[in-house]
Amino acid sequence: MDLNDLFSEESIVMECASKSKKNVLELISKMASSLGQTDENKVFEKLYEREKLGTTAFGNGIAIPHARIDNLADAMIIILMLKTPIDFDSSDGQKVDLIISLLAPNNENEMHVNILSKIAEMLDDATFREKIRSCADKLEIKSVISSYQKN
Repeated sequence: MDLNDLFSEESIVMECASKSKKNVLELISKMASSLGQTDENKVFEKLYEREKLGTTAFGNGIAIPHARIDNLADAMIIILMLKTPIDFDSSDGQKVDLIISLLAPNNENEMHVNILSKIAEMLDDATFREKIRSCADKLEIKSVISSYQKN
């Protein structure tokens, strides 16, 4: 599965202003709702429940908030490039400036796990992290993700 099929320019926010983890989850929920996928409150509830189980901060200034959502038609990715890094309870203590959120249909557990592992694999690559953080616009982000998947 090509990750670029799961997000569009409308699901990327560059220079995103956010004050907290809770605010990031609210922004993701609002975006998912505005993209016509699902109810904002349901998304927030599921993302918040997942964070209570343990932080989705990945380390190296990255978080991958994710959840399976009832009645969600298709998996979707939302990318936030934060203007100012925020505390996300990361095990390495680093503040987070890059958020790649995955929302998947509740009945698609295998798909959820496969996409999540692809995202984690990309973000584990220092060169990829450097490239994605240096992107000047949304098209460049899509291009960097596309190029990585071809390697």
